[in-house]
Amino acid sequence: MLLRTFSRSKALASSISSRNQSTLSTSNSNALHSEEMEKLFRYTRGRWLYNEREQNEIRYIRFNSEELVRVTCEATGTRSCTLFTKLEEGYALGSYNKAFCLTLDDSSRVIARLPCPLAGPSYEVTASEVATLQFAREVLRLPVPRVITWSGAKRNHLNRVGADYIIMEEVPGVRLGHRWTKLEHASDVRPIMYTLMDVESKFESLRFSRIGSLYFKEDVSAELQAVPLLSGDVDIHTREFSERYRVGPLINPQWWRGERIHMALDRGPWDDASSFFIAAAKNAQLVLAQHSSSSSLYRRKPTHDHAVHSKLLSMYIASVPHFMPPNESDTCAPTLWHPDLSLGNLFVSASGPANLQGIIDWQHAAILPYFSFATVPPALIYDGDKISMEGPLPGPLPSNLEELSTDEQAEYRLQLRLANRHKWYQAKAGLNARRRAASSLPHIEELMMLPTYVTRAWADGIFDLREALVRIRTNWSALASSDTTCPIKLSAEEMMEHEKQLENFRCYEAAVAAVYSALHCEGDGWVPHENYDVVRELIRSLEETWDEVVTGTPFPFKDGEYSYFLS
Repeated sequence: MLLRTFSRSKALASSISSRNQSTLSTSNSNALHSEEMEKLFRYTRGRWLYNEREQNEIRYIRFNSEELVRVTCEATGTRSCTLFTKLEEGYALGSYNKAFCLTLDDSSRVIARLPCPLAGPSYEVTASEVATLQFAREVLRLPVPRVITWSGAKRNHLNRVGADYIIMEEVPGVRLGHRWTKLEHASDVRPIMYTLMDVESKFESLRFSRIGSLYFKEDVSAELQAVPLLSGDVDIHTREFSERYRVGPLINPQWWRGERIHMALDRGPWDDASSFFIAAAKNAQLVLAQHSSSSSLYRRKPTHDHAVHSKLLSMYIASVPHFMPPNESDTCAPTLWHPDLSLGNLFVSASGPANLQGIIDWQHAAILPYFSFATVPPALIYDGDKISMEGPLPGPLPSNLEELSTDEQAEYRLQLRLANRHKWYQAKAGLNARRRAASSLPHIEELMMLPTYVTRAWADGIFDLREALVRIRTNWSALASSDTTCPIKLSAEEMMEHEKQLENFRCYEAAVAAVYSALHCEGDGWVPHENYDVVRELIRSLEETWDEVVTGTPFPFKDGEYSYFLS
């Protein structure tokens, strides 16, 4: 869906009256009116109820739009751009880029994407995504957008666009989300289901030499260039193509967010899973050492004790080598995976059977231990509440189904179809011995989440990290050798305090969820433009009902309070 189309004609730009959408020609070479130009640079999809200035700053990217058009025309062999359209930005949880659709004078359309500060270090983010797209096309043979040019294509040349960018082909078809609930027949949904399994099998087919992110060889240091990309048996064709690529530092926004981007942290690449896990904790120790215990900006309240946090990190570091599966096992193999196989990132044919046309948004794709990906793709997850997922098969439908209205019956049958797709995937994945081995690890949930818990603990609180370590300690005999003493030591008093704090935290989560539900807002207090004024008034009344004694925190919808993206 398009948010706004801009002209470079000053006269036309001044005539815009709609906040949400305008379609204008770019045939006039005059510069955009400064106010309209700013709309290209800033976040325009909605507003934040608190911390709005800071949220907008991390989503602001200034660039030379005329130079971007010139570069695009030069790379495509066209003379001019007839339409320059800003694509609709994501909600708060996904506004890492500015994206534009350029219609050229030969009627072809291309996509330009520019990363915002929120995405991480601009050049590295862009270089890794371009390399990953190219690798996915030529080595994995996946249907991904072809990169026409990018800001690093001509190395050692001045980038006159003024920001890093990728110019890529537009993917044909429609987003799977547009059709997902309308696919009633098995023959229509079957193609995309089987193709997704095939995509994952291609990810599984290669074992990389290290954990990190993918880059072109020339974009990493000489030391990293000397390390081959892949390990194990690889056919000649794959090894030949893979010589263009290397594993470099991890591009995950959590490892670069905020002031971390200026810190000398260990971002890999790493030789094994234990090194990756331990690096997350040592980075967290550096962050902890740089802040005073009274520092609370954008952190979840009440903030935790430094000494307790430090102790948890030390116990975690000591225990990692003992609970990590063997490095040589298939479950630990460094594996490349798409970061978000969701309904919005999968494009399928517009009608008929849902055949895969393309996979978009490879930004932040990473090479991680295989067990990190032992889960259902987001596109197939059933998160409804009408169908039970407890048994091997979903359902059943309610016994009084025939007594319900026609619309209610239709909704139940739709929910059952969606639940069946989730269960179908789980059954098929269960036939994969490698996936089955990863999924059956007694601490698979902890393995999948611990690096995130460690990295987010300073901002989000230590509850998830400590709870995960408690579960590791409980399962220690099944995870470590019999002669290894568990280094996770928590006294009875500490466990009582943990349970008390965890209960308080759950109360806080429930209270915040209730506020979000009442306000109809997204993460970090995001709302659409049209709701902003009404919701701001509603906040005042909700603040009066907020119980700081029960929640243990001040009212969170205020400037300086907790933010996932700013902390």
